[in-house]
Amino acid sequence: MSDRREAERPSVVIGRHIDAFPGVLREVCAGAEEEGVPTRVEPAGDREVRDAAALAHSAALASGLEVGVGIDAGGIIAVHHAKLPPGAPAHVTSPGAGPPDWRRAGQVAARIVTGLPIAP
Repeated sequence: MSDRREAERPSVVIGRHIDAFPGVLREVCAGAEEEGVPTRVEPAGDREVRDAAALAHSAALASGLEVGVGIDAGGIIAVHHAKLPPGAPAHVTSPGAGPPDWRRAGQVAARIVTGLPIAP
């Protein structure tokens, strides 16, 4: 029953490539939750989907809040809104980003949901 409630609860959906480093996911979730926005993780079942932006767009379409985060196998993170074109995420981390950048991606996703300004 709690799994069903969790699935129905509005949240930012995180689409994670199966080979993504778990530490990235932990920081993204922490960043969103620090802003008061819950997250739900949906592992990408298809190993062929490697692009963070594609994962994020699919996650945004699955989110009741219309915001999704994609984490690719290389640790790149994209934040997407369902109303944006598929190849145009609102935020993308650079290759080689570290824990503060990963956490910031979660914060950006949460701030899109809440309508708060996104700090540069």
